[in-house]
Amino acid sequence: MVFPEKFLQISKIKGVAQYIFLDNRGNVAAHDIKDPERASEMVFSSGQNIQAIGRNNFKYAVFSRKNKKSIIIFPIGNYFLGVVKQKDTDALALVENILKFLHGCLKKPGSV
Repeated sequence: MVFPEKFLQISKIKGVAQYIFLDNRGNVAAHDIKDPERASEMVFSSGQNIQAIGRNNFKYAVFSRKNKKSIIIFPIGNYFLGVVKQKDTDALALVENILKFLHGCLKKPGSV
């Protein structure tokens, strides 16, 4: 899977504080996050472990944090997307918006 530049628009979704995209080896493909090295390790290892357990059923995982800035991980082909949500954003509403966004990015031209 070639990394589409339109994925970088993820930061414009209301409720997204920061994001990181990782390839299938844990390398940072793109990010808007304060500590990409630390975040990449956490997102990659969590994503791989959840994917091993959930197989094809892994759509996303939410890690709630005391500071209310949950981390949400999505598998995208051979990539993982990690999103830090803004403090006052509903996690499930953000998940729905991100899934819609990703579906739009991955939709092939000419398909319905």
